[in-house]
Amino acid sequence: MSSSLSAVAAMVVGFANMRWLGPELLGIWQSITIINSYLPFLQLGIQSGLNVDLPIILGEGNQERANKYIGTAKAFARMLSFFISLIGTGVVVFLLCNNSDIKITVGVAAIVYMAVISCYQLHLIATYRTASAFDRLSKIYLVDAVVTLLLLFFIYKYLYYGLIIYNVVKETVKLVLMHYYAPYRKTRPLFDKSVFFSLFKRGSVLMALNQLTGVLGSLPRLILLTLGGVVQVGLFSPALAVHGLIGLIPSQLVQFLQPQMGFKYGKSKCAMDMRSFINKLTLYVPLVTLPFAIVGWVLIAPVLQYIFPKYIESIWAIRIMLVGFMFSSTSITSNFLITIKAYKQILYLYGIQLILFTSLPIIFIRILPCSILISMSLGLSAGYFLFYFINYIVIAHTIRLPRFNI
Repeated sequence: MSSSLSAVAAMVVGFANMRWLGPELLGIWQSITIINSYLPFLQLGIQSGLNVDLPIILGEGNQERANKYIGTAKAFARMLSFFISLIGTGVVVFLLCNNSDIKITVGVAAIVYMAVISCYQLHLIATYRTASAFDRLSKIYLVDAVVTLLLLFFIYKYLYYGLIIYNVVKETVKLVLMHYYAPYRKTRPLFDKSVFFSLFKRGSVLMALNQLTGVLGSLPRLILLTLGGVVQVGLFSPALAVHGLIGLIPSQLVQFLQPQMGFKYGKSKCAMDMRSFINKLTLYVPLVTLPFAIVGWVLIAPVLQYIFPKYIESIWAIRIMLVGFMFSSTSITSNFLITIKAYKQILYLYGIQLILFTSLPIIFIRILPCSILISMSLGLSAGYFLFYFINYIVIAHTIRLPRFNI
């Protein structure tokens, strides 16, 4: 519930951004933040490996091994944050020396700062894997929700620069809270070469998958930026905000269920134990999101007309995306393939996603006579629908394989 409140508060900010900033200023920020989808390549998958391996190790009851993994990952996070700060400072100085647009320069500086602190933040979130840790995490989300709403003042007062202040302060407060409540805060950052390579071996695949997820998320903006320009990116922002609302419940379930599934798999080593669980999630998640999609379809026109009139062109694009978003939460089940190390199958799934969400929007934009926003929405929704069934077929086959049922 606390995590959902934090997400809802962030959505309120998203709608406020649309109201106060408009497509042009919001489009500049959305275009700059595309960088976020590619920076995590530097993580080498270390924190992702810890995120998956730690619950399994705890399920096995091996606390000494868990401490070694945490200490090595913490040492790596500190080294990486220092490296990014050096490179990022150089980029900002370069922009200043070349008299770049001040909005872009300040935005890039903010992104660099958030990238630096995210190194440690990603490590910390990977250590919140136990029941007591989830209790602490709930307090963080509650405070984050309050801080998020309070920071709305800066966006209202200073518009684009207020949005930058909002992001910088919000992430800083969250980092401080996560460090204060961290369950393994006193674990020393001690680098162990053998543990590092173990995490890297596990995380190299996870890194590729995590970054592919980021790339997939940035594809609509990148395609619109290339074929339509900054304003089209801004006009698509309401659809992204609605996606966050529709996917709220599934995203919170993933956050809690993935480590729980890893803990149980660490005990039983039997993937088939999750069959009923996966079947129910695949069926129920679209049904749960259906009422939200219906309400959104009806309300989106008056909401945009009377509250966000600058986004009137986005009405039908959002309606079409609402249908596609019902089938977009496949990660809630496919993440289990990562837990059991079914790397071959998960790579197939991500490859199919990349093909679908690159080709279909471009094909629809090229062949349909409607606007670029509607064509993009039709292409993405078709991709979500097709991948929903492909995802289930691959998972159902994989969990029956003998090597995942010891």
